Amino acid sequence: MGTTVRSTDGNYVYHVFTDEKDLWITDYKLARKLYNHWKKANGAARLYQEVYENEEAILQGEILEEACLLTYGPFPL
Repeated sequence: MGTTVRSTDGNYVYHVFTDEKDLWITDYKLARKLYNHWKKANGAARLYQEVYENEEAILQGEILEEACLLTYGPFPL
């Protein structure tokens, strides 16, 4: 479905969200499990891959690139 971000010099973070819930995870398998859970439980979920230059950029929310990997249902509230 989505496009994977290709970066050799960044830190990958997976952003999973649904209605009024957001979680940023570095483990893809865990992010995918959470996406599937929220998809079934809430009827809406998104999984994005985000790339940051370093840990400080992660804390500041300075995204270099992002890509939507999976989407289900209406856009979460």
